[in-house]
Amino acid sequence: MSDQTNLSDIKYPTGLDPLDRRMGGQFSTDGGIPDGSIVLVYHPPESNLGTLFSQKLLMNQLELNANSKAFYLHSSRPQHIIINEFKAYNWDISTFSKERRWQFFDMWHITSSHVASSSKIGQIDIRRKTYLKQAYEKVLLIKKTEKVKCFTVVDNLLWLKEDDFDKNASKIHEFFKELTDIIVQIGGVHFLVLPKGILEKTAENLIISVVNGIFEFSREVVGSKNQDQLSIIKMMGTSYESEILDITPDTKEGLRIESTSKM
Repeated sequence: MSDQTNLSDIKYPTGLDPLDRRMGGQFSTDGGIPDGSIVLVYHPPESNLGTLFSQKLLMNQLELNANSKAFYLHSSRPQHIIINEFKAYNWDISTFSKERRWQFFDMWHITSSHVASSSKIGQIDIRRKTYLKQAYEKVLLIKKTEKVKCFTVVDNLLWLKEDDFDKNASKIHEFFKELTDIIVQIGGVHFLVLPKGILEKTAENLIISVVNGIFEFSREVVGSKNQDQLSIIKMMGTSYESEILDITPDTKEGLRIESTSKM
């Protein structure tokens, strides 16, 4: 499935310099995430920083790569709330949207595994896994027809729990194999956001094993404040430093990342 040999020599910087310096060699100046990577953003359920992180990285790809498009697949909350989150940190996607370089895929309104059909065939399966696969097939078609670089975020995998899909490891494995086969053809970088400890353990471990990269978030109390931390615990196709880094949302810098050894 996810195999280092599938990854090309092309790398995409995240746009967060302290992070990029820790990928592609020890404190490299040209580090980044290998082309065709599926990267898990793995965070504590009490923090939304993993989601903010994936949003910022998706925006950065449009800023760093000409002739590119971004696709944001949201299932955790409606689109207008996500846009308000961007505004709270002065992250403006309006220009990208007008240029048709940013597109939302709405999984929020798919709230059950099936709905009644208006025709005579009864029930139509609209499981979110089917929608997600079709969304990536659409991204692949756009990549081929428009000759653009494509990047995506799936903002939450908790729908796997809501649809009882995480109870069947073999189906999870088959689904991610199909998804990986499509993403390898798309290229670019693709982020999946997952809160820790919510899915069945076997399903969660399977996802961890099949993705190409993992950014893991943690949170500790420092004095009277919460301090979020980030580390790279997996990144196939490149060498990396697994140093624990402090990460803080910042309306000027977007996300401020600092070495804990300097604090």
